[in-house]
Amino acid sequence: MAKFFEKSLDKLKNRKRPSEEIALQEQEEVTSTEVQQANQRQSMISDLENLGRSPENDFLKSFPKTPTQIAEEEALARVAQEEAAMREKLEQLAAEESTKKIAEELDKQKKEVREPEQSGKENKRAHRVIGNSKAEKRAVREINSLEKQFADFIISFQDMTYILGKSILSEFVHVGDFVKTGFRNLRSHIFWKIENYYSQYPEKRWERHQKNRKLMRQLIQTKNTLIAKEKATAARMVHFINHLDRTNEELADKTTVIVTVGNEKFNLAREWAELNKAKLLMHFAVVVAVVLCIAAVFNYTTAYEYAYNGRTLGIVEKQEDVLKIVDIVSRQLSKEHSVEIYIDRDRDITFQRVLSLNKEIDNTEDVLNKLTYMKDMSAKAYGIYVNGIRVAIVDSKKTAGDLFDEIESEYLSSAGTVQYESVDFKEKVEIKQIDTKLGRIQNPEIVRQKLLTGAVSQQTHEVKSGDTLSGIAQAYGMKISDLKEANPTLNPEKLSIGQKIVLTKPAPLVTIKTVEVATYRQEIPYSTEEQQVSTLYKGESSVKVQGVNGEEQVTARITRENGVQVNTEILASQILSEPVAKVVLKGTKELPPLQGTGSLKYPVSGARLTSKFGTRWGRMHYGIDLACPVGTAVRAADGGTVTFAGYSGSYGYVVKISHGGGVVTLYAHNSKLLVSKGDRVYQGQQIAKSGNTGRSTGPHCHFQVEINGVPKNPLNYL
Repeated sequence: MAKFFEKSLDKLKNRKRPSEEIALQEQEEVTSTEVQQANQRQSMISDLENLGRSPENDFLKSFPKTPTQIAEEEALARVAQEEAAMREKLEQLAAEESTKKIAEELDKQKKEVREPEQSGKENKRAHRVIGNSKAEKRAVREINSLEKQFADFIISFQDMTYILGKSILSEFVHVGDFVKTGFRNLRSHIFWKIENYYSQYPEKRWERHQKNRKLMRQLIQTKNTLIAKEKATAARMVHFINHLDRTNEELADKTTVIVTVGNEKFNLAREWAELNKAKLLMHFAVVVAVVLCIAAVFNYTTAYEYAYNGRTLGIVEKQEDVLKIVDIVSRQLSKEHSVEIYIDRDRDITFQRVLSLNKEIDNTEDVLNKLTYMKDMSAKAYGIYVNGIRVAIVDSKKTAGDLFDEIESEYLSSAGTVQYESVDFKEKVEIKQIDTKLGRIQNPEIVRQKLLTGAVSQQTHEVKSGDTLSGIAQAYGMKISDLKEANPTLNPEKLSIGQKIVLTKPAPLVTIKTVEVATYRQEIPYSTEEQQVSTLYKGESSVKVQGVNGEEQVTARITRENGVQVNTEILASQILSEPVAKVVLKGTKELPPLQGTGSLKYPVSGARLTSKFGTRWGRMHYGIDLACPVGTAVRAADGGTVTFAGYSGSYGYVVKISHGGGVVTLYAHNSKLLVSKGDRVYQGQQIAKSGNTGRSTGPHCHFQVEINGVPKNPLNYL
C-alpha cells in the first residue's frame, strides 16, 4: 500500500500541471494570433498608403481611419492582451499554490500510512484526498475558462467602443474642418468684396483711412487724458491721506491735554469735598427738603383732568380712580346694550395735570356714572350692507338675521300648495362686524322699516279714457295726496287722455327673490267671433253670445320679487272646463249722414224721466234727467260734430255735439267717453256710457238742448 502511494506521488510530481498545459496552449494561440494580426496590419498599412492613388479606390477617400489610428488601435489591443496574459499568470500561480498544498497533504498522509495500527483509516483518507484534488482541478479549469471568456468579451467590447468613439470623433473633426473652411471662404469673399469696392472707389479708401487715423488720434488723446486724471486723482488721494494723518495726530494731542486737565480738576474737587464734607451734606439736605415741600404743595393743589376720546369728563385726584373701573364700565355697558363695548386704557382715556383749587373732584361713583351714560363709547356692532353700501347698524348678528327672517316672512305664502325651491336676496346682502360708537346702533324696528321703505320707486301712468285720479290712486295703492305731491301741476278735474302721471312711492331696500312651485286654478280666456249683419250700421256692434272663460289647473314654477310675479314657467296643466266663445255682431249697413237731420231722438233707451226743464230747488235746471244704470249706452240725438269731450266741473264727464243751424246737444254725468273733440258722429251712434260723475244724486244722463246758445226744453224737440 505504501509503494502504491509513493508511485502515485512520483507521477504527480513528474506530471505537468493542468494550468501549465493551458498556459502553453494559450501562449501558442496568442503567438499564432499575433502573427495573423501582424500580417493583417502590414496589409492594411500598405492599402491605406496606396489609398487614393488609383481611380477605382476613390470611394475609400472618405474612410474615417488612417494608418495612425490603426496603429493606436493595435497598441490598445496589445495592452489588452498583456493584461490578459498577466491575469492568466496570476491564475497559474494560484493553481500552483493549490497543487503545492495538495502535495504537502499527500506527504503527510504517506507518513501516517506507515503506521500499521491505522493503515485502514489512512487508506480511506488518501482516497478522499485524491478525489478532492481532482474535483478542485476540474473546478479550477472551469473557472479559468469562464474568466478567459469574460476577459475576451470585455476586450471585444472595449475595442468596439474605442472604434465607435474614434469614428464619431473623426466625423466631428470632419464637420469642424468643413465649417472652418466655410468661414474662411466667407471671410475671403468679404475681403474680396471690400477690396473690389475700394478698387472701384479709391477716394472711399482714402476717406476710410482718414477716419481711422482720426479715430486713432481720438483714442490716444482719450487714453492720455485718462492717464493724466488718474495721476491727478492719485496725488489728491495722497494729499488727503497725509492731511487726515496730521489731523488725527493733532486730535490725539488735544485729547491727551483735555484728559490731563480734567484729571487735575477732578482731584482738586475731590480734595475740596473731603475738606467740606459737613457743609455739603447740610446743603444737600436743605435742597431735598425744599424739593419735597414743593412736590407736596404741587400734589395738593393739582389733580388730573380725564377725557374719553378727547371729550373732557371731569377731574379726579388720581389716575387709578378712572383706570380701575374701565373694565367694570365695559362689562356693564356690554350687558345693557347687548353689544361688545371696549375701552382702551392707553388710547381712549387721556389725562392732563390741572390746578384743582375751587374745582369739584369726582369720586369713583361719579366716574362710573359719566362713563356709563356716554353715547360715543366705542363698541363692536354689526353693519348691514346692501350691494357694498352700509344701510344700518345693529347690536348683533342674530338681530340682523331675525330682521331678514321677518322681511322674508312678509313675502312668503303660508298656503300648503306652495313649495319654495329657493328664497334669497336679489341684491348682495352682507353682515359685517364693525367698530362704531354706542349711539350709532339703531333700534331693530327702525332698521326693519328702513329696509322695507328706504328706497324710492318711480314710474309713470298714462291716462286712458275713463280714468279718474281716485281710481289711479286706488289701482296703485297710493293716496290722492301723494299723487298730487308727486305731480304739482296736476288738475284732478281736467285729466286728458294720454297725460303722464308720475307715481312715486316708497320701495324696499332689499328684494326678496323667491322661486316656488305652486298648483292653482286660472281662467282660460274665451275667444271672440265676429258675424256680419245688415241690421246694424257700419262701426256698430252688439253681443249675440256672451263669452264664458274656461278654467284649468296649472302647476308652475313662479319667480317673484317682493311678492310681485316676474316670471312663470308652466310645468303641467289640466283643463277643467272649456271656454265659450263670444259672438259679436258687426254692422254692414251704410251710415246715415254725419250731420243734423233736424229731428232729435232720445239719447238713452228705456230711461225714466226724473227731472224736467225749468226751475228746481230754487234755481234753473236747463235740461232733463234720464235715470238709467251706470254703463248704459248714451247715443247721439242727431248727427253732427263733437265740439267738447272731457271733464267739466259739476257736470262731470261731458260730450257736446253741434248739429248745424245753431243746434247743440249736451250729455253730462257720464262714466266713460267714447268720442273726442272733432269727431263726426251720426244719429244713434254711441258716444258715451252713463254714470254718476260731477255733482249728481244718482246715476243718470243729463240731456240738454241749446238753440243759438240759449237752453231750450228738450221735450219740445224730441
